[in-house]
Amino acid sequence: MTTIPPALLWGVRRYLAAPQARITAIQRQPFAGGLSGSRFEYWRLSLRRAGVTASLMLVYKHGSVVAGALMQGAAQREALAYANLPQRLPLTLPRIVALDAPAGDIWMLPLPPAKTASHWQAHWDEADVRAVIADLARLHVAFWNQGDVVRDRAWLLRPTLIDAPRLLADGRAGLEALAAAGDYDDILTPERVGRLLQLARNPDALLTTLNAGSMTLLHGDAGFQNIAITRDGRERIWYDWQLVSWGPPALDWATFLHPWGYPKAQPPMDAETMTAHYLQELQHRGVLLQSETFARQLDAAFLWRWLIQWAPLLGKYRERLRPEVYRRLGAAFELYHWPALPRLTA
Repeated sequence: MTTIPPALLWGVRRYLAAPQARITAIQRQPFAGGLSGSRFEYWRLSLRRAGVTASLMLVYKHGSVVAGALMQGAAQREALAYANLPQRLPLTLPRIVALDAPAGDIWMLPLPPAKTASHWQAHWDEADVRAVIADLARLHVAFWNQGDVVRDRAWLLRPTLIDAPRLLADGRAGLEALAAAGDYDDILTPERVGRLLQLARNPDALLTTLNAGSMTLLHGDAGFQNIAITRDGRERIWYDWQLVSWGPPALDWATFLHPWGYPKAQPPMDAETMTAHYLQELQHRGVLLQSETFARQLDAAFLWRWLIQWAPLLGKYRERLRPEVYRRLGAAFELYHWPALPRLTA
């Protein structure tokens, strides 16, 4: 029998409001997860309380195992987010039954049947996209410039502030590895790698642009792969909070747009329309951002995110990428990330 983690037993007892409940057996079944390297399993618990037997199905997530500065501490950060933020978040989250923050272990109820979505495409209609954009705006406005959030939660990632040097060092090392190996292709040409490496070595203008405006709480990876929309479209469940951060809202918006750049994504709205709707949702809630200023910050966000996430992966850990995954990332790079550089440096 699987050893019963104390955190799981305590969480189950709290969830059932049954302090004497016992877990008598656990059946575990692995299933495929995301790209971060996290391990996912179904855990069917056999329970006994007040002389009655019952069962409970949970999803178990064991934190990220992918190397790299961006994912360092991600598992613990997600567990801390679920432990500390739900009461303040204006979003629907998974129902957490138990967690062990130091270990990065989470047990949650299975998500309800949802519209089909993967890392590469989402079968969403325009109403779904608009509702998700409204959710993201609601999250950002709820924490707009509330610096006490980060002061009270030192575990939050701060990708353009205190964490910027170590994140950028990883990206710079990735680009240097690419250049040293001469591992170029039609997407990452010598000229492009050279210009990106120059930016990684001299990031002050990029960070100045990102940090010039307001700050807020960020989901950190707000793409469609981390949002479950129930089949009736009435509920949207935001999960995978491994990169929850404090930073400029353009960073979250860049992660929202990025997967819509994959070849099979088929967005029901173009990026310009989605961005305009996001700004309208902010304004509706009392926050006015000038579209020209935000466009410049978004360009900086696309480049910064590429430097701290994709440059290390492509330069230091490229053997992990299947060819079809690399092609999909390349399509988003061509659409969103690379065009941002000449606009930002013009």
